Parts: sequence; structure tokens; C-alpha cells
Amino acid sequence: MARTALSVQAVAPTGMWPTFTAAIASGHMFANTERGIFIFVRNAHSAPVTVTIPSTFSRDGLVFGPRVVTVLNGTDRLIGPVLGENHNQIAGVDIGNTYIDYSLVTAISVAVLRV
Repeated sequence: MARTALSVQAVAPTGMWPTFTAAIASGHMFANTERGIFIFVRNAHSAPVTVTIPSTFSRDGLVFGPRVVTVLNGTDRLIGPVLGENHNQIAGVDIGNTYIDYSLVTAISVAVLRV
């Protein structure tokens, strides 16, 4: 199964209710072309979930590692900002997209927000 693209939702000055999408085993991706991008993870599972945002960034032989965040069971977590220059794919068919991977997907939902 291929990754599924998520839409980036703009947060209005008056606020907003994000639309959440269920996490999937093959992971998600989103077009990351701007600053101020955050990933909002909701964990309704009885166990913690690890969210990994891989990185392809390197400079002068130093490799920037993935961002790995634990979202405790029964909690929400806002992750970011997630910069495209650090996390976007730089090769293959998904150039310009940031990947999101999950250690489990049952009762996990996600939204990508632009502030």
C-alpha cells in the first residue's frame, strides 16, 4: 500500500476545527512548501504511539536525523514546526513531500496545520 497524501489545513485568525484522518500502516505524506507547518496527532489508543518524521537533509557530510516524538495514550500532541528543508523527500516520486510514519495506527488520527 502506498502513502496517502494529507491536505495542509490553514488555521484562521479566528480559529478552526481541524479535520483529522485515521493513521495508516503505510504512512502519510504532505506537500511541505511553507513555514509554520505543524502535525497534530490524536492518540485514542490505550498505548503510546511513536510518530517519526524522516529527514533527508545533510550538509558537509553531517546527516540530520529523523524527528521522533512519542504521543502518550489518551493525549493529543502538536509537533512542529516541521520545516520542508529538513524533512522533504529530495529524490523519487515524492520530491517536496514530508513523510509521517506511525508505530501503531489503531485509534490514531492526524491533521496537518499551517499557522
